[in-house]
Amino acid sequence: MKNILILSVLSLSLFSNAQKTVFGVSAGYNSLIATVKVDGTSASTSASGFYAGFFADIATSEKFHVQPEVLISVTSKNGDSGNVLVVPIVGKYYFADKVNLQAGPQLDYILEDDSEGIKKLGLGLVAGMGYDISDHFVASVRYAFGLTNRLDETEFFTDPNDPFVADIDIKTTLSFFQVGIGYIF
Repeated sequence: MKNILILSVLSLSLFSNAQKTVFGVSAGYNSLIATVKVDGTSASTSASGFYAGFFADIATSEKFHVQPEVLISVTSKNGDSGNVLVVPIVGKYYFADKVNLQAGPQLDYILEDDSEGIKKLGLGLVAGMGYDISDHFVASVRYAFGLTNRLDETEFFTDPNDPFVADIDIKTTLSFFQVGIGYIF
């Protein structure tokens, strides 16, 4: 987790020398989607909550911005809750005056200590849209596709020589859906 925070601060400081950099805070609705695929068959479940954090919007040109963020995602379902540190770095292409398309990589890190059998660090790909409501308020909707298999196979499959275990193809991914608003200072 310490490396993720260092990477985030480094990204913010490297990009801050661009043409125009503004900083802000954001918050909104968050849905965490866990998908499990076993031998080609998949099932998913989701937990809802909110996210909050801060961002830098770096204008590299009139039409293209880079926006690194550090967010905390809090979700709950049936009395169980979870916290995830989410670090997207999105490129924003303004195809209209106040409307932009967003895409880029996203790291996420599970902050719970009791996430047995699940790898804490994951990589995803973000896609979405944004709208600049005013000079100080922005809105966005995004989906982050989980790319990393989060299942720690050493926790679940203790005997790789067992013919039943060796034939199972199982993968678990975490994806995020977010709708939110931001305030630029």
